[in-house]
Amino acid sequence: MKNKGTEAEQEFTVENVMEATAAAGTEQRRVSQSLIKELSPSELEDAKKLPSLDLDDLEQVNYLQTIAEGWAYPLKRFMNEQELIESLNMNTVTDEDGKKHILSVPITQYVTEKQKADLEGASRIAIKCSQLKGHEDDILAIIEKPEFFDNRKEEICTKTFGTGSLKHQKVERIYKQGDFLVSGESMQFTKKITFNDNLDQYRLTPQEIFDECEKRGADAVYAFQVRNPLHNGHCLLLKDTREQLIK
Repeated sequence: MKNKGTEAEQEFTVENVMEATAAAGTEQRRVSQSLIKELSPSELEDAKKLPSLDLDDLEQVNYLQTIAEGWAYPLKRFMNEQELIESLNMNTVTDEDGKKHILSVPITQYVTEKQKADLEGASRIAIKCSQLKGHEDDILAIIEKPEFFDNRKEEICTKTFGTGSLKHQKVERIYKQGDFLVSGESMQFTKKITFNDNLDQYRLTPQEIFDECEKRGADAVYAFQVRNPLHNGHCLLLKDTREQLIK
């Protein structure tokens, strides 16, 4: 697009746009906050007496971390049935004020029929993961007032991935899950999750990333989020984005 008007008019326009953008950014800026709150010694002792659910898949620990650190805002727990249905059909989750936020991938926690039978009736359930190095005996979260519902495996797969074929790796994993899902009225996240794989220092929370950007005085921020390690195509995208921003 070509610039129009005199140089003074152009400068005035640019300045006004920058001022308006800065003002809007100040008013509308939201940084998702961590939901993690460590238990006091007495709370921890009480929590140790709770029935527990041991996560048998580290991928579920990743989901737990995603919610706990605020990355899945406005989600504050594993999805309940209503949130799951909304995500599957509308690609959104509604917050406490009725505002919808894009969230197209279900974040749920499965249980087997036996686990459901063992945990039903409990007012609180402690979440652990004996496979997580350094956290084998830790309580990572607590589900308050649990509720159980069907794991809609076929619907989740077809609406999320567009296929029910077991040749799809994630579909195969979902079909191996328990037949029920568990959520609750709320969840407490009681431990910052670390994986002790020499990469924990790079796993920053949204607030920590924001603080680092402020510290560096960044006037622009670009990011590329992937589930898997970066490959050459990703690196080229990042490099090209940086070059365009500098120009």
